Amino acid sequence: MILLPEIYVVNYGLDLAIVGLILFLAKLVDIFSDPFMGWICDVKILSRKQWIIIGSLISGVSFYYLISPQGIPTYQYLFVWISLLYFGYTIFQVPYLSIGYDLENDYEQRTKLSAGREFFVLLGLLTSVSLPVLFNESDIDSEDFLLFLAIGSGCLTITIFSFFVKENINFKNDKLKILKSLNEIRKNKYFLKLIFPWFINCLANSFPMILFVFFVSSILNGTENEKEFILFLYFLSALLGMIFWIYLVKFLEKNKIWRLSILLSSIFFSLVFFLNSGDIFFFMIISCLTGMCLGADLAVPPSILSDVTDYHKNKFNKDISGVLFSILIFINKFTFAIATLIAFSLMDLFNYDVQADNTTSAKNILIFMYAGIPIILKLIIFCCLREFDLTKKAVEKLNKNLYGNK
Repeated sequence: MILLPEIYVVNYGLDLAIVGLILFLAKLVDIFSDPFMGWICDVKILSRKQWIIIGSLISGVSFYYLISPQGIPTYQYLFVWISLLYFGYTIFQVPYLSIGYDLENDYEQRTKLSAGREFFVLLGLLTSVSLPVLFNESDIDSEDFLLFLAIGSGCLTITIFSFFVKENINFKNDKLKILKSLNEIRKNKYFLKLIFPWFINCLANSFPMILFVFFVSSILNGTENEKEFILFLYFLSALLGMIFWIYLVKFLEKNKIWRLSILLSSIFFSLVFFLNSGDIFFFMIISCLTGMCLGADLAVPPSILSDVTDYHKNKFNKDISGVLFSILIFINKFTFAIATLIAFSLMDLFNYDVQADNTTSAKNILIFMYAGIPIILKLIIFCCLREFDLTKKAVEKLNKNLYGNK
């Protein structure tokens, strides 16, 4: 999705502002399905594995038509297939994340499990940006190559997952009521303390994700190969960083690890303001440093939510892991939609042109949105997380009550 706006704007000549609006509307339609999907998972209409398979099939077909359109795509074509892709991924992602909660209840092991899940996500991203560079096949269209790589690897891994991962279906929620569950969530103090930092963090991460290709092209005058290599370094650093953050869980509380990664990320990202045209090498260094911090950003919050889910189960005697994880997914998508609308609207307002030299004001607003807004938001998160006080000892006590762990 990082490269999608540029593909439809540059390759097919669609208007940047309208593409941004379409992505926003598609996200808006999609995000309200997340809590509903979480509720469906928790009442066990189908097993989580079955929902994962259904979501995978819808996502695969939609991704194919989105990346390999039949003829010249229209705005309506983009809206239909991106909406279906988001819908299919919701059906896949909610049970995929919540099933991880069932697999492990140990404080430290949950972080390892969360990191392991994100490790393979990053490995897929790393592969997608590295193989075209390594093979340098000029006669193979990179979008088609990555399309079949994604579908092929998806079929393989979903098959392996279906046969070798056992699903815990012991805890039943046959009488789970939506309004009562929402009222109980409102009384979950730790979830409320987690939800605002998560919202701000997702918003902070969305701006660089959306604007990366435009920043490298317009500010640094980077080539396509340089973009791919920078993404390769970024995701590789995130993979390596996970090892460090997982190790820290033995010595620090999870919220302190998350705060440390956020502070370091803000410091490293501030170096972007000193870059000029051609400073690709220095941007690679910054990308490696911020990529290391991304490892904690991906692994720690879901692990914290698993602990919060245990608190909820212990207090209300209900397993609503699907609903709680779906709310985090909802927020992630909602903030991406907000950032997309803001970013593309401001770029259009300042007459930003993806294929021409831009004015100083257009470049400045791009730099501010790419780095300035995320830094400000990250510092807000750093302060908010001081209030999160669900400690390792408290989680171990909850585990003893729920599972009999010593």
